[in-house]
Amino acid sequence: MRSRIVVLALVSCLPAFAFAQKPKADDATPASSGSGGSGMKSPSSRDLGDMNPAAFLIDKRKKLALADSTVNQLKTLQKTISDRYAAFNLSYDSTRKWTMPLSSSSSSAATAGLHGGSGDSKLTSVGASPAEQAKMQSSVRDLRAMMADYRGRRKADVADALAVIPEAQKKAATDMLIGQDSDVEKLLRGK
Repeated sequence: MRSRIVVLALVSCLPAFAFAQKPKADDATPASSGSGGSGMKSPSSRDLGDMNPAAFLIDKRKKLALADSTVNQLKTLQKTISDRYAAFNLSYDSTRKWTMPLSSSSSSAATAGLHGGSGDSKLTSVGASPAEQAKMQSSVRDLRAMMADYRGRRKADVADALAVIPEAQKKAATDMLIGQDSDVEKLLRGK
């Protein structure tokens, strides 16, 4: 009887232990060396994929009063844009993974963010070897370049999406996409 009580007590504590675990490596974020050392998150390729301008306009079809034929064109464009990013997404997520501390014993993240600040040379991680630090620094630079590439690609995607929109709804769609561009910039800056 006593052992059952002990087992039940231990089992009831498991959820608390599960929530107290360290974040997975995919959830870890490089931290900024700015004031207070607050963390900055780099978006995943899924986060970037959620910013597909064609998908965004499909979601706003009622506000824009889009015809079914226009929505169908946007759906085709949404798939085309997603397909264009397939190789980019693989490379991006692979590079993003290397911006995280590699040592499993390290609970702190890198001390420089992806978005400027004090520079790659200050990237460190408690317990990270010099080789790990060098790989992280290189990956952060690569990720910055990939984010710049994403910004350029997005401009083309937005232009493609707007080309599908009829002239009567183009201004409203443009204004909505400008709002989404602001959200994209916040995402890329880790805010």
